[in-house]
Amino acid sequence: EEDEDDEDEDEDDEEESDAKGAKKSLKRSRLVKVDDSDEEEEDEIEMEEEDGEGDGDEDMMDEEGYDAEGKKKVQFEVYVPGKDNIPGDELEVDNSAYEMLHRMNVEWPLLSFDFLRDNQGQQRTKFPMTAFAVGGTEADAAEKNKLILMRMTQLHRTKHDDADDSNSDDSEGGEDDLDDDPELQHVSVSHVGSVNRVRSMPQEPGIIASWSGQKKVHIWDLRECYRALEQAPTTVPTTHACDPAFTIARHKDEGFAMDWSPVVRGQFASGDSDSKIYRAAPSEAGVWALDDAPYKGHTASVEDIQWSPTEAEVFASCSVDRTVRIWDGRRKQGSALSVEAADTDVNVISWNKKVPYLLASGDDAGNFRVWDLRSFQPGAQPVASFAWHNAPITSVEWHPEQPSVIAASAADNQVTIWDMSLERDAEAEAEMVSEGLPVPEIPAQLIFIHQGQKEIKEMHWHPQCPGVLGSTAANGFNVFRTINSA
Repeated sequence: EEDEDDEDEDEDDEEESDAKGAKKSLKRSRLVKVDDSDEEEEDEIEMEEEDGEGDGDEDMMDEEGYDAEGKKKVQFEVYVPGKDNIPGDELEVDNSAYEMLHRMNVEWPLLSFDFLRDNQGQQRTKFPMTAFAVGGTEADAAEKNKLILMRMTQLHRTKHDDADDSNSDDSEGGEDDLDDDPELQHVSVSHVGSVNRVRSMPQEPGIIASWSGQKKVHIWDLRECYRALEQAPTTVPTTHACDPAFTIARHKDEGFAMDWSPVVRGQFASGDSDSKIYRAAPSEAGVWALDDAPYKGHTASVEDIQWSPTEAEVFASCSVDRTVRIWDGRRKQGSALSVEAADTDVNVISWNKKVPYLLASGDDAGNFRVWDLRSFQPGAQPVASFAWHNAPITSVEWHPEQPSVIAASAADNQVTIWDMSLERDAEAEAEMVSEGLPVPEIPAQLIFIHQGQKEIKEMHWHPQCPGVLGSTAANGFNVFRTINSA
């Protein structure tokens, strides 16, 4: 079918061909796939702005067909990411589904990252946005790895070709609508061994913990670097030489699990592939110390740890032994509660910050589940379970302000956003049937799918910019906000 916009004779053949590429999206839920074309990298880190050059105004792509009288008719097809395989079709980003979408290329993939809390203010919604983050690399040699502190500025609203920006309801005028490129400042710190996971202390964001592939957990004091990044527009050195402030060398194997307590400043726990969990904390004099004995209870690798959002001595863990456990920090031998949470490895967990009796888990089979800790005991069943993803869940996290909203990422190259408060809309489905549209078998709670990244490793909500998500993958880092994730 001819593109309706082909009257523009100034477009070259390549642009015309791209504009005719097939795009299919779900009209109601705005399922989209991001263009995953690779860009040649020139610098260590490069920010890219989603320029909106595509046909984001089409909800569905027409296909040829004929009615009973032999006349050509238009047929609509719903593309379901992860479920449909459409050979020969190239899916492009629907920019109208995003309020903001920016991509960043790095020298080496970031296995893990964390947003850093800043002094820019809470509940920031105005564009352009600013965000700080720390990431850890996986290089081809142990000595090439780095921790990277990043300051991303001029994160503008994504342009929509199908909308007049000057008349947009979201337009606030002035600097908010300037079409400037995003900017990035960064500081790299040498890190021996791949960075399996990295976390920033919530009370002191310049204090960073990293899980090294060398079987060690390092705690870094990077407050000086972070202050330099915050004091824009001063020039910041791109490298910083320092040693860890403290190293936990008692783990017998490498690992991924680690978390800082949001309740007790400096309280930290890390878990390894040898099933052990260690706790560390600074003294009043600022000297770091490690508990003499580990927490024992898991029978296989500890994959993730989450401290309670309200209790000083309570944390949760999950493991390859298929269990999710709740621990009393004062008791080292055995967890207080344990539930077999899957038929396979449990990879990640997330504690709801607004409803502290809700805990989410994600497993190797692609399922993520929601648990009510008020009935958390052997044989307990989840209050919600979703089997949408068809590959291991790599990250799951509750929205920091919306207690019913949760996001998940998986090895099937999807980041999904869910709203647990939603139910199926029978009226809307009936309308789709009356219009000749198929009703897809999609959970009512699934409100968005973000794609375009390969081998997604981790995803986080920004703690101060409502609805803003970051995701890291083998082919780069994305920061975005969708039209329905505020």
